[in-house]
Amino acid sequence: MNWKTVTHKLKFPIEFDGEKIEKITLREPDVEALEQIDELDIQPGKPIRVRQMRGMIEALSDVPGDALKKMHRDDLTALGELLAPLLGDAEPETAEAS
Repeated sequence: MNWKTVTHKLKFPIEFDGEKIEKITLREPDVEALEQIDELDIQPGKPIRVRQMRGMIEALSDVPGDALKKMHRDDLTALGELLAPLLGDAEPETAEAS
């Protein structure tokens, strides 16, 4: 797996807990992040649910899960594209809520 740290500037910044989140940085996964992702029950060949995508972003960034729930769909889609190398053959499913 070829993975590097990437940053996405949010098209729609998130207001959360009195702060404005304007970018999300996804770092190379460590063992803890890989375990969190493994617990999301992502299955090869099956679409990835919104909840699973949010869980991956939470595992690879420093943004709290509750803040990610406020994220705009366009930003979720863009982050899903950045996660593609980590997903392998799984397909992001960002059109439907889980």
